[in-house]
Amino acid sequence: MLLNMAELLAICVAAVCGAAVIITLLQSKRPARPQGAATFNKASDKGTIFLFADDHLIDATPDAWAMIGHGANNLSDLDVMITHVTPEFPGIKEKLADPDAAAFRICSESDPTVFIDAKRTDNRLRISLNGDETWTRELAALRMSCDASNAETALMQSITTHSTQLVWHEDQNGHLRWANNAYIEALRELDVKSLFDATAEPLEPQKRRIAVKPADGEKDQWFDISTVIHAGGRLHFANNATEIVRADSARSEFVKTLGKTFGELSIGLAIFDKNRQVKMFNPAFSDMSGLPFDFLGASPTIDTVLDRLREIRMMPEPKNYTSWREQFTAVETAAKNGTYSKNWALPDGQTYRVTGRPHPDGAFALLFEDITAEVSLTRRFRRDIETGQAVLDTLSDAIAVFSATGTLVMSNRAYTTLWSNGPEKVLEHRILPSEMKVWQNHCIPSSMWHDMRDFIQQLGTRPPWSDTILMEDGRHLACHADPIASGMTLVRFAIAPPKRPEIRKLMMRDMAIEAGKR
Repeated sequence: MLLNMAELLAICVAAVCGAAVIITLLQSKRPARPQGAATFNKASDKGTIFLFADDHLIDATPDAWAMIGHGANNLSDLDVMITHVTPEFPGIKEKLADPDAAAFRICSESDPTVFIDAKRTDNRLRISLNGDETWTRELAALRMSCDASNAETALMQSITTHSTQLVWHEDQNGHLRWANNAYIEALRELDVKSLFDATAEPLEPQKRRIAVKPADGEKDQWFDISTVIHAGGRLHFANNATEIVRADSARSEFVKTLGKTFGELSIGLAIFDKNRQVKMFNPAFSDMSGLPFDFLGASPTIDTVLDRLREIRMMPEPKNYTSWREQFTAVETAAKNGTYSKNWALPDGQTYRVTGRPHPDGAFALLFEDITAEVSLTRRFRRDIETGQAVLDTLSDAIAVFSATGTLVMSNRAYTTLWSNGPEKVLEHRILPSEMKVWQNHCIPSSMWHDMRDFIQQLGTRPPWSDTILMEDGRHLACHADPIASGMTLVRFAIAPPKRPEIRKLMMRDMAIEAGKR
């Protein structure tokens, strides 16, 4: 029995000493008091007392500072205090939220002899932890501080243990001291003893990206590792960077492929970044612009590029230099909007089609396409068409050409004069029914028009067709329709000479006349 009492006394002494040590440690870790705040110096203010202005703690006793020393940084001072005392005083948050509760007392659930007194004056709030006995109050304060510290420690341990980031601690000899679940699982999947040998590197903080070869011979797994010095050893943090490395590799291959494609394009391409400097160009741009590679490789601005193009006469010559500088800005703005597209007729006879295209982050691209042959071909076609029209206009016959669908393709001046078509009808979309209505209005009714319409609308091989009709003014009109290429039909109208009556001598014998002569 004496031995048991001695053991009990030893336990009590050890508990008191331990509590004193813990209080001392907590007080040494309390947060710094706000500058300019008044301090509690009165004997009556000893204990656990908080003084708040709105949600900010402006003063507190040493015991109060020690009790909330483990509060979260993202909470207000008042919320930190409420978080610490809520396990002992569950209803305090609701009481403090009640605007009518200017002063109240709330007792501890675990020890009714311990209570909190709160008093509000304007925006000031005074909260004190009291008790019937001093030691019960101090024990309650210690219990709340320890509970908060233990809760924070448990939370941190849970976070590191269950974090998806690989975390492990090694001593200075490389022996594993602690590791979280993610690290253990990674070693199991890779079938390796460790991600890398840290002892081969100096004992200092560093960051690195390493490749780990799985034991089964699969592709390397990449990890981004950060190392900090902790407790005489190394604390490592790692993230799996395999997907990032593979994405970078794929992007690099794509850029190479894109570069090869750009290099083989016949269209000149120059890309300018958001700083208006040449970021990328292909050989075709250098060849077409006449700008050397070393000049373009120095990342000149668009002003410098356009100015150099003007100097070597690879841009249309401006009428005056003042508007020339304004044109630089117009080219850049239109290119960023994706609306710039012009043909540059150069002094040497070449023609470039220059197009601006917007890119993300304020970048833009200029595309140069040599359309000299296209422009020459277009001009030749236009010249041939104009020549053919001029030839048709010299003919006295009225000529009209209809497509296989019955659309009027072209006609000559004689056609316009014959059917009294004004110049305003030249640009109209004209079709066979409307044209035949004009023809019929100038001629006497006849079924010939139906035959002509059927012939023009007929598909396949057709023999030439012709007929004559009398116009309202008495003239005879010869109508001809001839099939031509692509299913089209050429209709030709010619004024025919009037037909004179023919007098024919009767050559047959009339028996009645001969009988009368007898």
